[in-house]
Amino acid sequence: MNEYLQSPQAKWHIFVFSVISYLAGAVLSFDHFGPAIISLSGFPIFIAAWYFGVAGGIAAVLVATAFNFFFLIILKGLGWDTVTGNGFLLGTFILIVFGISVGYMRQRFEINRRTEAQLRAHERFLELLNDMTHAIIAAQDFEEMAQTLTADIAILLEADSCYITRWDPIREQVFPVATNNKTNSFFLNLKYPKEEKNLTATTLQEKRVVVVEDYSNSPIVNASLVAKFSEKTFVSIPLIYGEHQLGAAIVGFYEQRKFTQEELSRAEQAGNQIALAMWNTLQDIESQHHLREAQTLAEIAQSLGETERIGLNNVLNLIVASAKFLISNAEQAVIHLLDEKEENLVSEAVAGFNGEGDKKSIRFGEGIAGQVVISGETVSIADVNTDPRFIKLGTNPIYRSLMVAPVRSGQQKLGTISVQSSQPYAFTPNDIKLLSQLGIQAAIAIENGRLLESTQQALKETNALYRVNKGLAASLEPDDLLQDTVELLQKNFDYYYVQIFVADSESGNFVMRAGSGKIGAQFKAQGHHLALGEGIVGYTAETGEAFFTNNVDDAMPFIRNPLLPDIKSELTVPVKIGKEILGLLDIQQIPPKHLSQRDIQLVSAVADQLAVALQKADLYKSLQISLQQEKAIRSQLMQNERLTVMGRLLATVSHELNNPLQAIQNALFLLKEETNISAQGKQDLDIVLAESERMASLIERLRATYRPIQADDFQPTQINSIVEDVYALVSTHLRHNRIAFEFHPDSNLPVISALSDQIRQVVLNLFMNAAEAMTDGGVLKVSSEFLKGADEILISVSDTGCGIPAKLLPAIFDAFVTNKQSGTGLGLTISRDIIVKHHGRIVAENNSVNGATFKIWLPINNGEIL
Repeated sequence: MNEYLQSPQAKWHIFVFSVISYLAGAVLSFDHFGPAIISLSGFPIFIAAWYFGVAGGIAAVLVATAFNFFFLIILKGLGWDTVTGNGFLLGTFILIVFGISVGYMRQRFEINRRTEAQLRAHERFLELLNDMTHAIIAAQDFEEMAQTLTADIAILLEADSCYITRWDPIREQVFPVATNNKTNSFFLNLKYPKEEKNLTATTLQEKRVVVVEDYSNSPIVNASLVAKFSEKTFVSIPLIYGEHQLGAAIVGFYEQRKFTQEELSRAEQAGNQIALAMWNTLQDIESQHHLREAQTLAEIAQSLGETERIGLNNVLNLIVASAKFLISNAEQAVIHLLDEKEENLVSEAVAGFNGEGDKKSIRFGEGIAGQVVISGETVSIADVNTDPRFIKLGTNPIYRSLMVAPVRSGQQKLGTISVQSSQPYAFTPNDIKLLSQLGIQAAIAIENGRLLESTQQALKETNALYRVNKGLAASLEPDDLLQDTVELLQKNFDYYYVQIFVADSESGNFVMRAGSGKIGAQFKAQGHHLALGEGIVGYTAETGEAFFTNNVDDAMPFIRNPLLPDIKSELTVPVKIGKEILGLLDIQQIPPKHLSQRDIQLVSAVADQLAVALQKADLYKSLQISLQQEKAIRSQLMQNERLTVMGRLLATVSHELNNPLQAIQNALFLLKEETNISAQGKQDLDIVLAESERMASLIERLRATYRPIQADDFQPTQINSIVEDVYALVSTHLRHNRIAFEFHPDSNLPVISALSDQIRQVVLNLFMNAAEAMTDGGVLKVSSEFLKGADEILISVSDTGCGIPAKLLPAIFDAFVTNKQSGTGLGLTISRDIIVKHHGRIVAENNSVNGATFKIWLPINNGEIL
């Protein structure tokens, strides 16, 4: 109804109705009101002035005046004087002023109404634009934002439809994004080739609103698209923020129409505001994307540190899932790793695959992934249908875009990580950087996994080696030692067969002395042996270097034994000390297991331990012999001690007897001069004198036997060497008594002048005393120190035994003082005398906790002192 009242037809209808009303009123009411009835002409004059303005009011006044003259003078027959006398002219003037005033009032009203309407429309436009901006900012992703945007723009510009397109500056191509026109859903699948004109590209190029009033005849429209759209007129609004071209908003109208400059200005204003909001939203979306990248990479980094708990496969699956999640257009992601022989790339982790296509392996160097492994550079293929590499391969993949990044650790080739998409030109330079970074993360994960696997394997091998070494340490008989070695190797390292050969000094052949399992027992019963250079064992003995192969049939020295028909791998390692080969350790394995460099290192370590164990067994035999010798020497030393005491006693007695004997001899000589002695007396006196001389001669010989040591008897002596020699002598005894030995020598200890044999006797005596004091085992600690200021050395011997009883400590160095059941009490006495003879000193003291310590001080040069 309101629209009808505003139409021109309604205005004329109302005006005609007012004129008819006036005419009817004038004719019917003239008899009652007379000429004053002409005042009713003001009603149509008002209508004419209100609807048609000042000109309409003046025209209505002139027509009404003419009609009034005609009505009063012609129709009613009134005279001129009567008409003018009744104020006709004044009334006419008033009507003219009234019509003009109403016209001007209406004109002002219309101006105000239009201004108010424009303000309301602009306010509504701004409200809608503001709501649209908020909706854009509140959108969670670009697709959601674009879909909301199409409906809002159509409402804002009072259009029938709206289409949003996106401009990709990297590909320099237009892509459809969203539309509110459900009947034209095909729009989202449209292709915009670079070489063909389109409305979006033209709009962005001209950087202004472009109007296509007649879409079917526009030169900037692809003719093939005209029939697909039912709209007659399109307005393309550029979405540009600064230097960033985002795309275009294209609004359509089903009826062909023209646009005012104000409407185009509004469209441009809307485009600028929408572009700003879109740019901020895109930046926010990109920031969120970067945040998701950072969070995902942080999760991957955390997972890398927990590879042991999570597992390598789970970490790799996390990486491919992250690649598919973070790279927006990625539909599938896969990690390929090189196999052990580096011949094929095998898929280890996949995401987005539904079939078995992800399980295919790739030959090294073939395909895009195979080439990326070699080059180490990331490759991005925008469209496999036009890429010459795929055309050359003659393949027809199900994807259109492919991106492959290397997985490398330094220069070591590990594999590739790749993503695929069914869309062409799906990936951006940022996606390339992200995939390369994920490739680095995958390499770290693989290295961590392999390091963990290597560490676990090394721990397993270390534990096994420990058990082997423990077994070797427990064996002292050579035959038991060899058999224990082969059994431990087979059990702990899962080798099929292990054997040890030892050289036969008489024949020069290598005889099998130990073998694992029943086969080893049969070989040993047969007296199995190999000549130098015969088989892999003989070849190893000849070269002196370890030899191994995983294909014995290709090894020239190999000789197959009927008892071992399935052997495929063999490893032989020499057991040697220095250049001396003690034996040969031989390992044999059957498929599917094989030998590796780790096995060489492992078996070589066992061979070294075996060599040491064999040497230890030989040394043990030697030590047993030495111990027997030491016992004999000790017995001899004890006898020597007794003889020494006897000599000292004899020397003391001879010294004491010498003086009275001299007096007796002098008295006898005087008696012999007497003249009144009888013949028998002289004879007896001669006998006594002869016997006294014989006694004096005996005493002299005893004194000569116990004479003091001369300076020339002292020789340069290194005390550290003496301690080490004595330890070598008693080490077996100490070990059997569970006594640990600790020696802390002074590396700057000078050579002293000493009687080395006697010093060795002192050290041995102290060691043995300490060992006897530690009946339940303990620690024997020895140290040497150069006391530069005193020009002497200090030797300390400490034990953790029961200590020295308090009542014996003051007289510990006296003869015959001891608390031993079988001791003589002369050992420490002799030791003290030897030290004193070297112008040194010795003291004994109990430790604060347990045990006792003996300290010996010896001067540097005894020759000068003597």
